[in-house]
Amino acid sequence: MIKTIKEIKAKEFIPRFLISTISIFVMALNYNLFFLRNGIVSGGVSGIATIINGIIGIEPGYVILVFNIIMIFASYFLLGPKTTGRTILGSLMYPLFVALTGPLAVKLHAYTTFSELIIVVLVSGFIYGFFNGIIYKMDYSTGGMDTLIQVINKYFKISTGAASLFVNIIIIISSIFMFGLEKAIYGIIIIIMNTTLINKIQLGISNTKMFFITTHKTSEIIKFLEKTNSGYTFMKTEGGHSSNTNDMIMCVVPTTSYYMFRKTIMNIDPSAFIVINDCYEVYGGQLKERFPFI
Repeated sequence: MIKTIKEIKAKEFIPRFLISTISIFVMALNYNLFFLRNGIVSGGVSGIATIINGIIGIEPGYVILVFNIIMIFASYFLLGPKTTGRTILGSLMYPLFVALTGPLAVKLHAYTTFSELIIVVLVSGFIYGFFNGIIYKMDYSTGGMDTLIQVINKYFKISTGAASLFVNIIIIISSIFMFGLEKAIYGIIIIIMNTTLINKIQLGISNTKMFFITTHKTSEIIKFLEKTNSGYTFMKTEGGHSSNTNDMIMCVVPTTSYYMFRKTIMNIDPSAFIVINDCYEVYGGQLKERFPFI
């Protein structure tokens, strides 16, 4: 029996849930310790909450919660329940942890004070990007602006990267009037660090991964590929030393699906030989039909 991505996710739910929860908690603490305290806007809903807090003093946790709830409903109607499901956890837990870690951050201020603001930027930027990457790798999301970016991507055919850049630039420019140009530049540095670290943790900087799979269970793997609507090329190969004939399947998948895709292949055939490369450009084929904006 072929175990699908859903079955693997169900089996790994508890460890993925715990890792994601810890990561969201650290990100919330990082926000209170460094971003909010120093008036650094890193984009996203947290950045909006920092600006609103600076203007009228509303607690960031409330702002983030309200915005995220709005985005949950928008996601359900515009992106569908499947996409919405993976954002609900982070959308609700992140503002909760922002509210809970506020008092803790006050107690830790004495131990997290640096003489140079650039050190704060580097430390907080690394924490932000690293744990954000972990959350994505666990197939979760903190929701909020991620949902808005997906909506822009789907309905305006703008790539995720371009949509994210557009939204964050607007937020950063808005922060200039509240916190000044210097703080805005620091915010840009954090956004760059965040993007770079997420890509690295997601195993590569390319949008797609190319799999070369040598297996004796070709039919079962092809059934899995067809279930996921993944295009593939089927080839016959011969071992250089053994002269044994084998089946090789070549396919291209989005980088965000890499981890669970590899787990599923290894679950179907633990003895499979897999070579995985970064794939920087794809023209035509099944992937292009599914993702016309790539």
